[in-house]
Amino acid sequence: MTTRLQVPADMSEKNKIEACEQAAETNGGLAIKTRFFLPPHVEAMMPGLMLTAAIAALALHTGAKLTYVTPLIASMGIGILLRNAFIIPSAYKAGIFFSMRQVLRFAVALLGIRITFDKIIGLGWEGLIVALAPLFLTFLFAVIIGKLLKVSPASSLLIGTGTSICGASAILTAGAITRSKDEDIIVAISSITVFGTISMLLYPFMFKADMLPITDIQYGYWTGASIHEVAQVVTAAFGGGDKSGEIGILVKLTRVAALIPVTLILSYLVNRGVIKHGGAEEEKSITFPFFLLGFLGMVVLNSLQFFTPKAVHWIEFFDVFLLTMAMAGMGLETDFRQLLKVGFRPLFLSIFTTGFITVFSFLLIKWLI
Repeated sequence: MTTRLQVPADMSEKNKIEACEQAAETNGGLAIKTRFFLPPHVEAMMPGLMLTAAIAALALHTGAKLTYVTPLIASMGIGILLRNAFIIPSAYKAGIFFSMRQVLRFAVALLGIRITFDKIIGLGWEGLIVALAPLFLTFLFAVIIGKLLKVSPASSLLIGTGTSICGASAILTAGAITRSKDEDIIVAISSITVFGTISMLLYPFMFKADMLPITDIQYGYWTGASIHEVAQVVTAAFGGGDKSGEIGILVKLTRVAALIPVTLILSYLVNRGVIKHGGAEEEKSITFPFFLLGFLGMVVLNSLQFFTPKAVHWIEFFDVFLLTMAMAGMGLETDFRQLLKVGFRPLFLSIFTTGFITVFSFLLIKWLI
């Protein structure tokens, strides 16, 4: 009999993979034996990696033939279907975690091959306003509305941070600084993931169906300024074309970069006692988004014309495949039954906060871009 593996949301990536390896070794009949002369921790990830790679290949083949569905969306859809229709054996978990975290970060770093400093400068002051103004106001909105809805201050802070900056990564970082309880972190990540996924699926559908009175350029700004996770932005933004995809990435990574000053501010407020500890007994480790440095390095090399056109083409193709693998991993970890544990107050706060950043950024873009 196969059992589900329950992994705490705030566990470090290393510990998650180790837990998955241990479960795989003891999951009766599914023990992983050394067959490929690989290190044990690498071989433990092979089943999950092969599964996400197979889903990615299928999605790239089928998604390219569909009008309203990109390969990235198709990949996540296949993963969600498998996750919620079947029990995923524990032997696959390590590779799935690796796909949706490390593979995703590497793929995001490679996205820099599409961008040069000339394109970044081309965003202008309007691009900075579109990226940062909704971020600041959405965070304040979440805190204020959270008080009115009587949501715990920790949950309000985490939902506001995840919605305004970069989803689960921002939530885990803010949760580590404020030592938030596991329950608050899980609630925030669950709600953010669901509503970010809804936005990711809805945006490209409405744009391709000509339901939005905006250009592809404006669409790119809108996806980057309002959708929660980096992978979700990539999926939705490129649903409007290459140009909107590039702009969406630039705007989104500007929001992600804001995690650095926000982290410093939160640390200062916690140390000064302005923000109380969330109640967790042990301090959690804080992960710096190092993939930003990789992204910056690729932008530098591309700006210097380091790569030949043929090399750029193959790097872009490989990057799309990695992104599709990451989306498969995210789909395989999306359990809609977790919504039943969220509670209606944080759920409504996530709905209102997502609606606010969606509408406000749309109006701002219509006015400025």
